[in-house]
Amino acid sequence: MSIRRTLALAGAAALASSMVLAGAQGAMAVGATDAPSAAASAEKTAAQLLGLSLQGVPDTFIAGGDAREFSYKIDNSSKHDDVFYPFLKFKNKAGSLKAKDFKVEYQLPGEGWQTGAVAPGGGDGDDSAALILLGQVDGDGNPSDDALLVVNHGKNLTIKVRVSFTGDAPLGKAGVVPVVFAAALDDDSHLPTDNGGFSCEGIRGAGFTIKKAAPTPTGKPTPTTTTSPTGTHTPTHTPTPTGSPTTSHTPTATATPSTTATATPTGTPTTQPTTPAPTTGSPSASPSASPSASASTAAPAPSGSSTGAPEPIDFPVSVPKITPPKIVPAAVTKAKAAADNADKALATTGGGDDTTAIAAAGGAVLVAGIGTLVVLRRRKSAQQG
Repeated sequence: MSIRRTLALAGAAALASSMVLAGAQGAMAVGATDAPSAAASAEKTAAQLLGLSLQGVPDTFIAGGDAREFSYKIDNSSKHDDVFYPFLKFKNKAGSLKAKDFKVEYQLPGEGWQTGAVAPGGGDGDDSAALILLGQVDGDGNPSDDALLVVNHGKNLTIKVRVSFTGDAPLGKAGVVPVVFAAALDDDSHLPTDNGGFSCEGIRGAGFTIKKAAPTPTGKPTPTTTTSPTGTHTPTHTPTPTGSPTTSHTPTATATPSTTATATPTGTPTTQPTTPAPTTGSPSASPSASPSASASTAAPAPSGSSTGAPEPIDFPVSVPKITPPKIVPAAVTKAKAAADNADKALATTGGGDDTTAIAAAGGAVLVAGIGTLVVLRRRKSAQQG
């Protein structure tokens, strides 16, 4: 009887613990949905709560070179779902960089590459920079419905980006900064709680250098080895002033001294060694294997790979001052449905925020039940002793 009572008490304690946990979770959920507007008003705007970061930005881009890729991450750490337009702001230190000087392409998860557009409302010249919308514009120059995105609370979204610069792009230091125009969504209606606002976190941007392409070699260096002996072995027959012919056999291709009989002024012939003539016919056998100056090998172009931590931007970049884009309710509904479907697809792979909460609740119930059982056994032992 005592054992059954002990087990019953342990089960009751475990059940009570689970009910307490469930009640606490329910109270938290009710509190979160009862007053979403109050919570939103007490917090910062959605644009300021979204974490913006760039990953893998190359430290070098080549004017006229290939496009180079990096990632743009939007992290929602707020308590509400957020709707936003994604932008990238490009600026160089001289303030001369324009949208015509480069091309931006982007890729959303599960979609193909698309070309970004200059932000409507004068984004090409604001802050001496170029503001690019990672989306499309309609015939009126406004962002299309598909450009509006939603990131649910506790989730994040990564957009792939690749950028190339024209051959006429201004060289030197430049930088790119992530920008959003965002608004928080009401927990019940899933519509924006305000008109939204811009956020431009320059400290999370990345600096880089635009360089010109390295000069290409004019031709492959071709080592040449030429051996052209010009010396000839020709005996010459020259008469002396006394009329007595002498034969001087002088090979011009050797450095061997030759003996030539000449006449003295008294007419007495003497024989004396003479200094040999310079060997004008020496073979030029030195190989000319060094490449010509026009075929010199140029230094290789920089790889342009990211060195890890983004380079800082050493010039100011301000929040865009263009006309704010409109957030259309129909576009919000479409973007919210797309975000929910994406989150469900991720949840089927074994993730999700509920997994941790369920595991924690189960662990708490198990610990409570074991603790109760240990206490009852100790009491039973004390009574029997």
